[in-house]
Amino acid sequence: MIKSTVRKEFLQRRMNLPEEDWQQQTMLIASGFKALKLPPVNYLLSYNPLASRHEFDVSICEDILKEQHMMMRVAWPKIHVDLLDMEAVLVEKDGLFIKNRFNILEPIGGATVQPKQLDLIFVPLLAFDVRGYRVGYGKGYYDRYLTQCRPDAIKVGFSFFDAIEYIEDIDEFDVPLNFCITPHRIYEF
Repeated sequence: MIKSTVRKEFLQRRMNLPEEDWQQQTMLIASGFKALKLPPVNYLLSYNPLASRHEFDVSICEDILKEQHMMMRVAWPKIHVDLLDMEAVLVEKDGLFIKNRFNILEPIGGATVQPKQLDLIFVPLLAFDVRGYRVGYGKGYYDRYLTQCRPDAIKVGFSFFDAIEYIEDIDEFDVPLNFCITPHRIYEF
């Protein structure tokens, strides 16, 4: 399947998940994440999940990491629409946020974390294939950003659905995940 078809189909599948199933699968994904053996994490790039799109609530996994890595700092992306890029901005305890043009919360102010400082990155997705390539919302912000990160930075996706066999229109700019966690399996790439 091509990305546009995958994007449309999997967004619809996710939107059609009954609330009870969504909650149960969220707990199964979080349990899978807790089982991952990760190296020390000083800086995590996470994001604010869109409830309106039934995204997995990554804050659960942030909390798991905070228990394991007391000094860990969390950043969220700040998108620069005109430049087609993004940066990682530290989330402060009492920090302020604003919704960007995609209706995604971003930190206002806060220090920028350089891509090479990130140890772990939560990467949003709609679907992924057995090679670790993902389909996001189609703007390419994450793939452009991930090329700036250290090669050993761990990229994790979360999905309510298992991998599809093959995304046909992957190109040289697409960056694969290291792990994708579903309710029933941890994929490692």
